[in-house]
Amino acid sequence: MATNITTSFNDIYLSAHLPEKVFIGSSASQVEVKVFVDGDEVFKSTFYPYNQVCCLRDLRSIVEQGLYDEGLDICTLSIEAKGVGDSTTSVIDDVRVIYSSFRTKEGSAAYLRNHFLITRKSALLPRDGGNLTVYNYQESQEFCHLNIYYRFTNEKDIAREFIYPNQVSGHDLDSMSLSYTGLSYFVKNGIGRNDVVILGAEYYYGPRQFNVYFTDEKPSDVFQFYNAFGMIETMYLFGATSIKTEVDRSEAICGNTTQFYDESIKVKHEVETAPLTYEEAKSMTEMLTSKYVTRRVGNSTFEKVLITDITSEVTDSNKELTKIKFSWKYAEGTEWNE
Repeated sequence: MATNITTSFNDIYLSAHLPEKVFIGSSASQVEVKVFVDGDEVFKSTFYPYNQVCCLRDLRSIVEQGLYDEGLDICTLSIEAKGVGDSTTSVIDDVRVIYSSFRTKEGSAAYLRNHFLITRKSALLPRDGGNLTVYNYQESQEFCHLNIYYRFTNEKDIAREFIYPNQVSGHDLDSMSLSYTGLSYFVKNGIGRNDVVILGAEYYYGPRQFNVYFTDEKPSDVFQFYNAFGMIETMYLFGATSIKTEVDRSEAICGNTTQFYDESIKVKHEVETAPLTYEEAKSMTEMLTSKYVTRRVGNSTFEKVLITDITSEVTDSNKELTKIKFSWKYAEGTEWNE
C-alpha cells in the first residue's frame, strides 16, 4: 500500500493563500492525517478514501487557529498522512506560514518582498513619546536607509533632507525583523541638534517603504491591537471621547426606609475621531475589528478593551474626510483612575 499527499506546496505562504483543499491519494481503507504548527499537533483525523482519494479541507482555519492558540504570527507548517498498513508516512514540512487576514493578487512571496507587515503606508505620530514598531519578513540581506525631513527652529517654511546612509541589514535570514519609527529613533540615527525640528521620515527596507509624520498635537487615546498579520500595532487616536454611565438598581422598602439592592454600573466610552483620510480610516477599521485590542492606561501599561458599537463608513472621496464613531469598555469591567 502507498499513501501520498498529492497537493503541492510553496516554501512560504500568507495564511490566506494556503490551499483550500489538500488531496491525499491512498489505496488504504483508512488514512490518518495530522497537521502540526511549529511542531505542535493542532489537528488529527481519520479519513476514508473514495476512489483512492481523500481530501483535507479548510487548512487555513486549522493553521490560523493554531497560530492564535500558540500566540504566534509566523510558524512552520507540517502535514503527515499515513494509511492503515503503510510502512512509511507521506510528509509535507518546512512550509513557512505568516498570518494574514486578506489575500493579495501579488501572491505570498512577492507581497512579503515588497511590503511591511502593516496595511497602512504611513503613520502620524505625536512628537512627544510617539512610537510605532513595523515588522517585515526577510529572506535575504537587504539595504535599509532613512530620508529624514527637518527644518531649523528659526525657519518656518524651509524643509531640508538628511539621508542616513545605506546599511546592510544585520538580521538573520529567513526571519522577522522590526523597525522603530519613533522620533527618538530618528534623532539617534540622524540629526540630534537642539535647533532642529524633525518633520517626518521615509524609511526604506529593501523595496519596502514606510512614511512617518510627526505632530505636536497630543493624542486623545492610544490603543494597541493585533493587525492583519497578527502583529501588535499601535494606533494613536485624535478625537473626542464621551463617558456614559448607566446605573441599574432594584428598590426595596422596609417600614419607612428605602434601600437599593442588585446594583449594576455600566460605563461606556463613546469616541468620535477627528477627520481621517481614506488610508487612516481603513487602518482604524482594522483596529476596531481586531480580535485583540488594548488601551494605554499608563506609560507602559495596556489593558484589554472590548469594542462594542461601531459606525464606520469609509469613503475614498476627495471632497470629504471620514469620521468614525465607536464605543469601548474595559474587558474586566473595572474603570481605571488615570
